[in-house]
Amino acid sequence: MMKRLLASILLCVSIVISHGITKSTEHLVYLPEAANMDKTRTAGNTKCRSQSECGYHDGVNYSWCYTDYSDNWDYCCTGECTTEGATFLWCQSGLQAQYCGNTNTKDVNGRKCLGTHTCGTHMEDIYSPFADYYWCYVDMNANWGYCCSPFSNCGKHGESYNWCNTSRSSDSNSWDYCNIN
Repeated sequence: MMKRLLASILLCVSIVISHGITKSTEHLVYLPEAANMDKTRTAGNTKCRSQSECGYHDGVNYSWCYTDYSDNWDYCCTGECTTEGATFLWCQSGLQAQYCGNTNTKDVNGRKCLGTHTCGTHMEDIYSPFADYYWCYVDMNANWGYCCSPFSNCGKHGESYNWCNTSRSSDSNSWDYCNIN
């Protein structure tokens, strides 16, 4: 077990060096085998659909699972969910950093997200590395709503109305009015 853990640590450190990742390596060494990670939950705490657990599927360099039967999917953590070096929760998902934990459980209109599909950048195409916006399902009829980005809480932000950024990119103009209590 110790040899396998050491090999995983060395592999992880070499990935960090070869890909120029600047996050602290001490949090990159928590691999699913070593940390006993839950392989049935995504980084956003969404439950993976049955028969689809977190893993490196279809040759991509990040861990993911399907979250519903419409083939929507989300990233999975391969390391600890932490605020190390940031003001928000993040984890490694293969070679990428992802938001993790229950960042938002309501959409921008204050509607409660389904417990099985909380706010996140849920994917529809496994070959697209990033979704453009945060969203969640709000009912079992596939109705959904935009969510505030973990970087952008609902607030006035210098305006006379509440708003937040809904985009994955911090330099995007994707925003929406919000009413989250």
